[in-house]
Amino acid sequence: MRAVAASVVFLLFLFFGAHPAEADDLRTPSPAAKATCDCARFESALTEARARFASRQEGVAMPLTPVMHNHYRACVDAAFGRADCLAACPDVPEPARNRARVLLAEAGFKDASIGAAELRARLTVVLAAMTRCLEIEPEHHACQLWHASSRGILARGSWNPLNLRLPLQLMSEFQSARGGAAPGRDHQDGAATRGEVSMLLKVPRLAGGNPTTGLQLIKEARTAPAFGCRLANGLILAEALGRTGDLPAARSELKAIVDGGLPACGSDRYENALALEEAARCLAHLDIAPDTDPGWDEDCRRP
Repeated sequence: MRAVAASVVFLLFLFFGAHPAEADDLRTPSPAAKATCDCARFESALTEARARFASRQEGVAMPLTPVMHNHYRACVDAAFGRADCLAACPDVPEPARNRARVLLAEAGFKDASIGAAELRARLTVVLAAMTRCLEIEPEHHACQLWHASSRGILARGSWNPLNLRLPLQLMSEFQSARGGAAPGRDHQDGAATRGEVSMLLKVPRLAGGNPTTGLQLIKEARTAPAFGCRLANGLILAEALGRTGDLPAARSELKAIVDGGLPACGSDRYENALALEEAARCLAHLDIAPDTDPGWDEDCRRP
């Protein structure tokens, strides 16, 4: 049963932008001071925080360098702090504060180089914010997505028999987070779809499905116009092909990702650079042992 919990946690790391912090060799500390904000300027302050978050992508190219990483980390940390402050503005209507909470969640999941303790602290803040968001707007799809994601990761280290229900609960929330959108056309270029597929690949029995269903789902997502803008989509397609017995097709998908380089589209250039590095590692494993699982859960995912 503990293996089930570990699988659920790791799949969330893979498909929502989080990577095991101890594997990152570009580590920088997170700021200890809590950010301040001007609640009287809520709308403009939130716009500025979003712009700061978006600027994390500036100057990103392959190969990644410490300079690029430090710029990325500074932008993410600033956005997280400001969003946390804005979400707590007491005189701002709750629906408006939910927009700050979504930014808080988006920044909270950008964990490249922060330590495990800091990541857990941030995701605890994210889970509380998403819980509040859903109290105000129960059908808020972005909040459903980040609620399920943070809940799954924070389940690590608190194993109990009730966690056997967790995969089905997360699966249900990912499905709801799609909001009726076709696979791959949901929030963040298909993040909820990736969540569904990863559940079906890694804990299929407990998620109420099977890997073949996951493969069908991600193949359907491939028709979405923005599918190629987020390389995590191609990575999970390759994994689905591999886990359903077609390692040659998985290798072809990984090679296409590597050969294609960084996409010109999408708002996640740094995240795509990390995914490109992952694809190259997985491809290298398959080049050495083409008939062997390259280590979808861990080996080819970590530097």
